[in-house]
Amino acid sequence: MPTPLMIPPRPELLLQLQTILRSAEPNPGQMAELIKQDVALYTSVLAIVNSPLFRRAQRIHSVDHALSVLGMPRVAALIQSVALRSSLDAEGHWQQFWDSATEVAVLCQCLAERLPHIRSNPVSADHAYSLGMMHDIGSAVMRTNYPDYQPWVRAQANCNAAQTRKAERERYATDRFELAGRLAHDWFMPDSVAAALALQAHAQAALMGKAQVSDDVKNANALLILAKDISQEYHRYWNFASRASLDRLLVRTLEHLALPEHEYLDIKEDLVERLATSELA
Repeated sequence: MPTPLMIPPRPELLLQLQTILRSAEPNPGQMAELIKQDVALYTSVLAIVNSPLFRRAQRIHSVDHALSVLGMPRVAALIQSVALRSSLDAEGHWQQFWDSATEVAVLCQCLAERLPHIRSNPVSADHAYSLGMMHDIGSAVMRTNYPDYQPWVRAQANCNAAQTRKAERERYATDRFELAGRLAHDWFMPDSVAAALALQAHAQAALMGKAQVSDDVKNANALLILAKDISQEYHRYWNFASRASLDRLLVRTLEHLALPEHEYLDIKEDLVERLATSELA
């Protein structure tokens, strides 16, 4: 019988947050007071919303201001991501992992605000940051539970999502996508986010015409695919290398979003430049 996995318990703060959000008339003032009780959480949320990549018209100077500009669902998503990082990596050993996750999360948010196909869906738009932050969180859980996971998974670097899922399930009787969905559910993230995370491999197959998933799952993963592509392009940018052509999955993703290739390339160029500005700031 497989050893039960260690899944980080949700902190009390998230239970209180969920109580506020589920009330008949959620009170932004109550959420602001809750955030202010934790200095590290307060400063982390402000640092994220004032990231150069977001490039907002005015600096957000308080959590109350963040709530009025972003709304309660998006601030709640930021709180969840900060709390998750603290729970999984209290010693701060995984800086590169979190930097990568944050980069993809911010790109998801930026893309959600710019793409009509996503912007018209409040669920996708409001929770885009959580989707990006959580997309690879299952591998972090695998790493904490299986000492051999990190060296083993490096050998699977050239596998697609479906192949990775199959290999992980054969070796560990679970996979990173299932764990990401489970963690999102346990930490009170929306069912749409949990489903999109758990079905990442299926969604990619669906975009290629080889599986069926709901439109919400497909849209969320289309957003994630673009964000990861832009992140990868940014790191090639620093190596003075660029991919000459789009791969098949990315082409199918653009077709699904009804986004012309030239428009996407313009968006990508803009966001890569903004990432570079953020890096140098």
